[in-house]
Amino acid sequence: MRFDAVAIESLSTVLPETRITTASIERMLERTYRRLGIAPGFLEMLTGIHTRRFWDEGQMPSDAATLAARQALAEADIDPSKIGILVNTSVCKDYLEPSTAALVHGNLGLSRRCLNFDIGNACLGFLSGMHVVGTMIEQGAIEAGLVVAGEGSRDVIRSTVTRLVKPGATFQDLRDNLATLTLGSGGAAMVLTRANLSRSPHRLLGGHALAATEHSRLCVGTPEQMTTDPTTLLQEGVKLAGQVWTDFTAELGLDHPDFAQYALHQVGKANHDAVCRAVGVPLDRALRIYPDTGNVGACGVPLTLSRAISLGRVSQGDKVALMGIGSGLNSAMYALQW
Repeated sequence: MRFDAVAIESLSTVLPETRITTASIERMLERTYRRLGIAPGFLEMLTGIHTRRFWDEGQMPSDAATLAARQALAEADIDPSKIGILVNTSVCKDYLEPSTAALVHGNLGLSRRCLNFDIGNACLGFLSGMHVVGTMIEQGAIEAGLVVAGEGSRDVIRSTVTRLVKPGATFQDLRDNLATLTLGSGGAAMVLTRANLSRSPHRLLGGHALAATEHSRLCVGTPEQMTTDPTTLLQEGVKLAGQVWTDFTAELGLDHPDFAQYALHQVGKANHDAVCRAVGVPLDRALRIYPDTGNVGACGVPLTLSRAISLGRVSQGDKVALMGIGSGLNSAMYALQW
């Protein structure tokens, strides 16, 4: 899929102030570790994550998404009445219904004519939201749209630790729930507009996605836990990402020399290194934020992009590849020119 008329007007991301170290989680699991013969530091060594963030008690996904969205709208300096669609893309939801998008729409006071709904695609949600909004702009259905996400890990980590400290918890239980302990919190928002109406030089160029849904049960999440088959999930996810990269570069006529930076979804050390090896990403062009944020779900790619820009790793005119693998399995890659 190519885009010729889609501008990125603004990108805003937010992180909670409260930091929870991996060491502190391991201290809570001390008795289980000792009973299973696991040395302290196991989780941090395996994942490369030393800190993740928690929102304050009671702060909802819609609150985090709203916070990022307000900043994005202010930075875009756009009349909110011009926003034709708001898409929420987070894994976390306030409720089964109404949609989290409806709550954010109401918080922002957007037009009654502004479409609003959730898109769920695991950790690829934000990229999927960009695709939907970009397509609507490209087709002339809207002039501008807003993609948001708000993720929170406080409750799911708390409930997982509570289960794992029980006397009957096994090493298999720890393995199955390991991914939950890597989760972090954050918010992200992006305003996309029709290029000929934009003051921004930033462009969404296009992207490609593939599915391997024969592996749809390798990672299954609920509000209380996320269980995974980590070995198979990594193997099959990386294999799928390699296939997507081949199609993505062929479709857009781009390759590694064209990209100044790669914004990968942040899962942990093993996933990051394996994806880079499989696709041939130069490690010095793939910023790692997971050590300080953990796996921030749908916020991972926009947070990585935002951090790379703030650190001066992306300059105006540079091309950036946005890349991710999500439960399903699905993999998607998009290119933008900053």
